[in-house]
Amino acid sequence: MAAVDRSNFGKFPWSFLMIIYLMVTYFTGIPLEGVVGYIFIALGMFVLFIEFFKSGDVSSTLFLVDQLFALAAVITSTVLLTFLFFVVGEVPNFFYWFGYAVILGDAILSPFNAFRMALRNFGVAGQ
Repeated sequence: MAAVDRSNFGKFPWSFLMIIYLMVTYFTGIPLEGVVGYIFIALGMFVLFIEFFKSGDVSSTLFLVDQLFALAAVITSTVLLTFLFFVVGEVPNFFYWFGYAVILGDAILSPFNAFRMALRNFGVAGQ
């Protein structure tokens, strides 16, 4: 088996997988109820875990890039929810709000985790 290259693992914006999944299901007309929705929930938990894990030990450049992608994901998901509500006239269901909460949670929690790990690595963590 080939080993996972961790340098490329941390560079991929995993939050955009959720946005792409929602866009594909919306434009193909696949309803999110049932198995498709459960797959989306599992994808959301996977993305949240991976994003939190990759924010652990990063360089300053990767931290900045990760924050820019997190900000872009929040902006993109906000635009998509706004489009869905105001232009199409459809009320977003639980799965859209769940995806938005995971993306927003990633954008809020990942910097805190990165900062906490940086303090630990520098040996200035509180007692």
